[in-house]
Amino acid sequence: MFEKRTGEPLSVASVSVKAKEARILLSNGEKLVLSVDSFTDFHLYAGRELDEKELEKIRKYASQDAAYSAAIKYLGHDSYSSMEMLRKLIAKGYNPSIVGSVVNRLTKSGLIDDLHYAKTYAYDVGDLRLLGHNRIVYDLRVKGIAEDILSELSFPREKELDKACRYAEMLDRRYNRTPNERRVLKVNHALMERGFDEAVAHEAASKCVSSASPEIERFELEKAYALAEIKYSRKYEGYELARRIYGYLVRKGFNYEQAKSIVEEHRQ
Repeated sequence: MFEKRTGEPLSVASVSVKAKEARILLSNGEKLVLSVDSFTDFHLYAGRELDEKELEKIRKYASQDAAYSAAIKYLGHDSYSSMEMLRKLIAKGYNPSIVGSVVNRLTKSGLIDDLHYAKTYAYDVGDLRLLGHNRIVYDLRVKGIAEDILSELSFPREKELDKACRYAEMLDRRYNRTPNERRVLKVNHALMERGFDEAVAHEAASKCVSSASPEIERFELEKAYALAEIKYSRKYEGYELARRIYGYLVRKGFNYEQAKSIVEEHRQ
């Protein structure tokens, strides 16, 4: 905090102008940094006295320039919606009223464009990350995109199904040891969590998830049965052992008929 000198106006102690900014040192030790454009709006030189009204105006310009410079730096690394930039600058400690004017300036100059941002996220990012349109719209609302812009986005079913199938194929490899029926259910659930409509998720899970051959399915069932028997035979026998094994197999994703059949085979 800088000391106010009662009855003695502040003056400019020194001015240093570089390519992109002007550094102003005041007689009370306060330092202000202005863009070259802002600096040219004031006739500043060493020794010049400043009244309170002019000093406040210079300080406001300096704050705006600092916030604008920070915003340009952020935009150089990533894209932002207007609301995201507003939140980021306020979180960095800039005055909300100044931040609002900075974001408006960036919007008018086209450096921030919410419609372009929304379309890029919906069509490019959504395709790259394989997101369904429900998730995309949700994300954009969180990012502060207005409803009138969201209404301009389109999500053709064939493109949604293509993304859903590509994601389903990834999950299919992850769940390659899961029983067929359970695998389809898990993929269907994961697709809906990813933002795809129920109908699209169901179609993608049905069409794009592979099915293990009956031989492989039987092999996995036998292996699961053997593991369950080792686990529970130390403590249970007879009907209770069979019940425990049956429950184990169902939890592993085998259907009722598969679990019942193999348990009965081994009890004979």
